[in-house]
Amino acid sequence: MTAQRFRHVPVVEDGKVIGIVSIGDVVKNRIEEAEAEVDALRRYIAL
Repeated sequence: MTAQRFRHVPVVEDGKVIGIVSIGDVVKNRIEEAEAEVDALRRYIAL
């Protein structure tokens, strides 16, 4: 999305647009994944 300068991408199912994903949605999800991984590693280390 960044390389092609797309801010929004349609989500298509059976030829119909069912939603739109924004770059903000992608970034938010990636941050949540990274935070979850950090938390898991911290719990593992604390054992």
